[in-house]
This record gives sequence, C-alpha cells and structure tokens, in this order.
Amino acid sequence: MNQTDSTPTPETLEIWRALDEVDQDPCIGRLTKEEKDILFDEFFSKEAKMARLQRIRERKQALEEKLASLLTMEKQLVESLQE
Repeated sequence: MNQTDSTPTPETLEIWRALDEVDQDPCIGRLTKEEKDILFDEFFSKEAKMARLQRIRERKQALEEKLASLLTMEKQLVESLQE
C-alpha cells in the first residue's frame, strides 16, 4: 500500500498561517461592496507593494547572510579534509 507524505511544506504552512489570520477577522464575509473595493485597493496600493518589497529584501538579505555562513563552513571543512 502506497502512503504519501502528508507533512505540509513550508509554503503550505505559510498559506495556512495567512488564512488563519484572515479567519480571525470577525467581519470577513460581511463587507459591503464599497468596503471590499477599498480593501482591494489598499492591498494593491503602492504603499502595500513597497512594504512587501521591503519584507522580501529583508528576507533575501537574511538568506544571503546564511548562504555566506554556509559557504564559509563548507570551505573550512574542505580545507580540514585536505590536511
């Protein structure tokens, strides 16, 4: 019998986390069309896009720092094996 791994990926967990955050808002589903339009415009506003870009850049910087650290560790291990 084949069993698939049902462990959620980090991407899936992030989606679930975002959906949980939305579900915590008691007014979801009770918005008027005007309120929905305003929220939609705010979500795709220049400020929202700039904030997202900043978060992405911060994450990229953290990943680059981690990569640099891993490269240093790799280099040290290779050097120690060659001694």
